Amino acid sequence: MQEGSCLRIYLSESDEIDGKPAVETILQRCQQSGLTGVTVLRGIEGLGTHGIHSTAFLSLSSDLPILVEAMDTHEKINLAIKSLKPHLTGKLVATWPVSMLKDS
Repeated sequence: MQEGSCLRIYLSESDEIDGKPAVETILQRCQQSGLTGVTVLRGIEGLGTHGIHSTAFLSLSSDLPILVEAMDTHEKINLAIKSLKPHLTGKLVATWPVSMLKDS
């Protein structure tokens, strides 16, 4: 087992960074930081500071919750956070230690 960190960023589909979709910018920054495994998950429902976001309210909601999650070494996760921090004002970012098992 290898020790590392998990990084999770909570967003909405409508979030932007420098005029581009936030997810696009975040993935680019993660790649530049050397992260090799980043997953983007689209939620079907969520509750945030702006109320409930759900597919039940509109058949094609454009502001559903998005989770960006990555697991890697502590060093790479910290480098990614340093690169992303100026762009994530007002967003929830969580990290925690993980034990990773990867078969080659």
